[in-house]
Amino acid sequence: MDAICTIGLADSVKSLISKDSYYSLGKVLGVNPETARAWYTRNTVMDDAVGVRAAAMLNLDPEQVVLWLQVERMEKKGNDNLSQLWRHIAERQAA
Repeated sequence: MDAICTIGLADSVKSLISKDSYYSLGKVLGVNPETARAWYTRNTVMDDAVGVRAAAMLNLDPEQVVLWLQVERMEKKGNDNLSQLWRHIAERQAA
């Protein structure tokens, strides 16, 4: 499985619902539209509960989604050691 990230999940959900607004994305994922907008404009990471909802909508393995979101969090924090560890765990779990 390829790496999963917040923007990829959000874009896939927008495509699934055939709507491109933050309002529609937030509504379907159960978050405030400003939260959805922040994924794009402030480069924030989707929280695990929202990731699991997106996984269900997209028929993805929720464990994989949560693992890759953790990789993304560590990368954005600049923690190379932990991001490599989480990436290794996610890749092993997908194999």
